[in-house]
Amino acid sequence: MLTLLALSIPAAAFAEGFGVYEWSAAGTAMGDNYMFGENDPAVLAYNPAQITKLNGSYLSLGTSWVNAATSVTFKNMGFLNAGRSDEWDNSYSPAIIPYMYYAQKAGKNSWWGVAFFARYGNQIEYDDLWPGRYDTVFTGVKGVTLQPTYAFKINDKLSAAVGLDINYVQLRMKKDAPIMHGQYGYLGDLRSDIDGDSTNIGWVASLMYDFTPKTSAAIVYRARVKHTMDADSSFEGILKTGYQNVSTMAHGTVTLPDSLSLGLGHKFNDRTRMEINATWTNWSTYNALNLTFDDNPITKESNNPKDWSAAWRIGIGIEHKLSQKWSILGGYVYDESPVPDQYMDFTVPTGDRHRGSIGFKYRPNETSELAFAYTAIWAGNRDVQSHIGGADYASAYIHDGLTQVLSIGYTVKLK
Repeated sequence: MLTLLALSIPAAAFAEGFGVYEWSAAGTAMGDNYMFGENDPAVLAYNPAQITKLNGSYLSLGTSWVNAATSVTFKNMGFLNAGRSDEWDNSYSPAIIPYMYYAQKAGKNSWWGVAFFARYGNQIEYDDLWPGRYDTVFTGVKGVTLQPTYAFKINDKLSAAVGLDINYVQLRMKKDAPIMHGQYGYLGDLRSDIDGDSTNIGWVASLMYDFTPKTSAAIVYRARVKHTMDADSSFEGILKTGYQNVSTMAHGTVTLPDSLSLGLGHKFNDRTRMEINATWTNWSTYNALNLTFDDNPITKESNNPKDWSAAWRIGIGIEHKLSQKWSILGGYVYDESPVPDQYMDFTVPTGDRHRGSIGFKYRPNETSELAFAYTAIWAGNRDVQSHIGGADYASAYIHDGLTQVLSIGYTVKLK
């Protein structure tokens, strides 16, 4: 009878990367420290209460191109990787992250808006025969939010906003699993392929207080969202015993984390402003990825503990008007990894991250604005231990992680 050695669906289901923060080109130019962005409905993603500063109706749309690159050095190859190189890089596999926002003033003290943006995502691909193929070959997670929002002024200094987080997640994961037989030993690999999606609803709320016309503080809470996914799954490969192809359904539940963001913004004058932002994300909600399978003769259940920890993201951003038409923006962020050493793998090959951004705004006329941004994200090195008892390798060293982001956006005042 065939047994499957260390079947575990790649570990980044729904999350890690960790979240996506490329919510607008202007915001990305400031290192995503954009809770007090001016004349821009994209603040619906960062701090919905800030739309109470809009006078009229605004539309903003754009996209970011993201590509992650990393290198891996393997140590003490096991028999499953005999003869393979111990130095590997991930494949070129860029992702596109779109966004769109609309907001308008609805009454004397009320505003409403609709946001479409990505909150979660991860895309990384490796060679089909690389030594880490039992962790992952391809991981693709796309998580987008549709957020209808209502905002209002409580008094001259205090504003609030509430909204729904209609949260959609699409998941595609591929990896290999080595097949062992009690009498014949190693028979070959089966490629697992998981493809599914899920939709559920959370909520967001924010408060903003203006100490003075130049200095404001804000707090934003996003609720956790629980997803239950039914996914198509297959296990396919050529073994010593012949071609194998098993198709079935996979079922799993995971809770995306709640988060709390704090921000302080200050305008030094009419040309220069600065923000300091901090976000706490409760990644401890992702404590396990347990899956069950229908009609699968190989395995009925896969239990995978994760035990992630809550993590902080802290940054600073600056915007300076060079002239009536041009502004320059910049930002820095320190992003803490939530993944403990014992559960580190290749699906998101990063440690703590440092992020530097620069960008420009160009205003061709009084009602429209173009934004451009470039971001580099340097990832800390991490060690990965074999998850199948050293049959593939003893350990691996992830290093030289660099993610580059190019963003472009357009904002227009409609009336």
